[in-house]
Amino acid sequence: MLSAAAFISAATMRVADPLLPQVAREYAVSVGAAASIVTGFAVAYGLFQLVHGPLGDRYGKYRWAAAMTLLSAVGVGAASASDSLMGLVALRIAAGATAAAIIPLSMAWIGDVVPYERRQATIARFLSGQILGSIFGQSAGGVFGEFLSWRWVFLLLALIYVAVAALMAFELRSGRVADRGEAMATTPGAIARRYLELVRRPRVRLICGVVAIEGALFFGGTAFFAAWLREAYRLDYVSIGALVGCFGLGGFVYVAVAKHVLARIGERGMALAGGIVLAVTFAAVPFAPPPLVFAGVMAVCGIGFYLIHNTLQTNATQMAPEARGSAVALFASTFFLGQAIGVALCGAAIDRIGYPPVFAACGLGLLAVGIALSLALARNDPQRGRSGVRPRCG
Repeated sequence: MLSAAAFISAATMRVADPLLPQVAREYAVSVGAAASIVTGFAVAYGLFQLVHGPLGDRYGKYRWAAAMTLLSAVGVGAASASDSLMGLVALRIAAGATAAAIIPLSMAWIGDVVPYERRQATIARFLSGQILGSIFGQSAGGVFGEFLSWRWVFLLLALIYVAVAALMAFELRSGRVADRGEAMATTPGAIARRYLELVRRPRVRLICGVVAIEGALFFGGTAFFAAWLREAYRLDYVSIGALVGCFGLGGFVYVAVAKHVLARIGERGMALAGGIVLAVTFAAVPFAPPPLVFAGVMAVCGIGFYLIHNTLQTNATQMAPEARGSAVALFASTFFLGQAIGVALCGAAIDRIGYPPVFAACGLGLLAVGIALSLALARNDPQRGRSGVRPRCG
């Protein structure tokens, strides 16, 4: 059920990417300006992680994720009726604020119930829903944008939210889910003190800092792959959605082999390999003609991303075991705030210098991230969570 919730959350996040050219045309703005529907969602998604983390610790991570899944249906459904770009941005912000709870609290719940030595493989299996959601969101955005309207895809997503929330509620009522909250204050002051204590840990600063840079570089570039295909090859929206969605196919390959790759090369090797793969694929995007070559590049890009990101996610679940919901929420918040900054900066840069230089710069930056993460993991022991003074959270 958590994987199903991750599916719809990821679909909502990625559905806007192939819609940018159509939204830009409808509201008579540039693609860079239309990207505010991506940036707005990412900003809200990132900021509200900081609210959902402590609330998940307090009331139960699974229970709070289920409630926010239901509430997400409202903002997503209302987006279909937007009559202005600013209105659409506002509703995307509302959807991001509620959907923000789903994936990080799901990972934190997994961290509560799965030992560290099996956690990366378990999170990889959980990610299958998120990956499929990314594929569905990008593909559905292309199909609806071509044959109907971008408005209809938001109605479809709202219906799926309601269905998934109902299934999660049924699972909770069945008694099969071990999901207990903890006695802690949830006033703004208490939440602020909780996060201040967390950021004093060197390991928390390391993992969150790396994931923020990763999010800025990776999504700053990939958010404009669809617009590049439209401008360079004049493809229809169905083809664009299908090609960009091949990123998720690479993610599925990663899920299938993650356990074996981890056993062979370890976390350090995965981080380094991911950086190399992303540098090559980002540089290749402007020179990869569709459909087959571009589809292959996108699939390999997906493998590279999850080699790095799944390693970061697993380490995030062990940054502060006694405050896992808040710690993973802080991790996710920095990731999506980085994403929002990256999309905004890359959008402005593309309007000035074009697509290929921006894609190449993002790829080189991701190579540096992979190298830095590999070196950092050599100096830390995530399984023991060694990071200094235990925070007094509560």
